[in-house]
Amino acid sequence: MRLRITLMATAVLTFFAAAFVGALFYVSDMLLFPFKPHEKWTAVESIECSKWMKEWAYADLREGAPGSKPLDLSCDESLILPSQSYFTRNAAGERIHYKVYENLSSEQMKSSENTPIFLHVHGVSGTYMHGARYFKMATRLGFQLVAMDMSNHGLSDHNSLGASYGCREQYDVVAVVNALKAQYPGRRILLHATSMGSMAALNAAGSLTPQEAQEKNKSVFALALENPIPSVDQLAKSTPKRPPAPQLFLDLGVWLAEKRGQVKFSECEPVKAAPKVAVPTYIFNAVNDDIVSPDVSRQVADALPKSVVYKVRLFTRGGHSTVWNGNPAEVEQDLADLWKAAVASAPTEVVPVSQAVPAVNGQSGFSGEMPSAK
Repeated sequence: MRLRITLMATAVLTFFAAAFVGALFYVSDMLLFPFKPHEKWTAVESIECSKWMKEWAYADLREGAPGSKPLDLSCDESLILPSQSYFTRNAAGERIHYKVYENLSSEQMKSSENTPIFLHVHGVSGTYMHGARYFKMATRLGFQLVAMDMSNHGLSDHNSLGASYGCREQYDVVAVVNALKAQYPGRRILLHATSMGSMAALNAAGSLTPQEAQEKNKSVFALALENPIPSVDQLAKSTPKRPPAPQLFLDLGVWLAEKRGQVKFSECEPVKAAPKVAVPTYIFNAVNDDIVSPDVSRQVADALPKSVVYKVRLFTRGGHSTVWNGNPAEVEQDLADLWKAAVASAPTEVVPVSQAVPAVNGQSGFSGEMPSAK
């Protein structure tokens, strides 16, 4: 009888232990391999227009707009936009894909050596196609559009380790920026990043926006960060998609994700990298973001150096990584003002102020912090 009880107790404990470990692996999977099938995290992906891409990334989310109607162009149209793919290598030797779009008008092409570059960095599980939707917007603002695939995404190399939330991806951003510098000498870059892409951009900021040498070697002249994430820890604690589990359990899940992903999230927290930013910065978020709380995003703005001119803005329309879709005119105005501030703050012998992109709707100015606006 005693043996039977012992065996039953052992079986029960083993079951609960296995269930606990399985749940931890589930939480770590949510971090490392979110939003798409696991096989797409291990091999170069086929680029296609998913339901989310059609109904959100490319949709007109303005108030009163009919459901799923494209804002500027459709996802299917974006697949065939005139462009050229290139590859560079990150610090680990992995091939990183980026696409240069032929969106400039004939007039802009005449002075293309002075035309700035709009480089988009997608979020977790995204591809360069998330940036292709800005094709017409970039043209309106006077930029040449470039969109990249971070490692483990799209056409870039996949190492099967999943997402590292800026820890490894920062070197992908650095690699593409350096490739663009070599490919288009002297052209300035507006680095536009969303979600996990903002984590990569902020970690790369120290080397891309240097303050020394009168910023003559600076390649990125402005940062636009959509729903930025200050740290993996804050994401796990505050995301509306947080699993209904105790904090200690979530902490263990993050720890397991670090072990499986061979990375230490705390060593590359974007909020710790933000003090190295040395260029005008625009931070924007949607009130109804279902992944990144606007309050959490605010921590990135608070960590910026006091000397950096920045603007923070909240919008009631749009969602996670789709703020522009709900507020195209407002976001484009802010991006135009951001670039005017970036050009104006650069040494005149490097970038003449007269080459600034005109502000949309005749407005101008990007001075100090802007209060949250609807």
